[in-house]
Amino acid sequence: MSAYNVNTALGNVLRKYREGRGLPQNEFAELCGISRAYYGRIERGEHSLTVEKCQRISAALNIRLADLFSELPE
Repeated sequence: MSAYNVNTALGNVLRKYREGRGLPQNEFAELCGISRAYYGRIERGEHSLTVEKCQRISAALNIRLADLFSELPE
């Protein structure tokens, strides 16, 4: 059994929301004010996000910040 990785889980949630809006990574990263390369690493779970970056992402998705975390496994 592999250990739960919150960064990977959050990256999967972000990918689902982004793809649900039909946005490629580069366009979505631009909406968030971050580089496409950095955003790609976020989706792959290679970076821990700051609260500020989470807020930027939730604003770009037009969802509440809490919604990003409500879909994470317990």
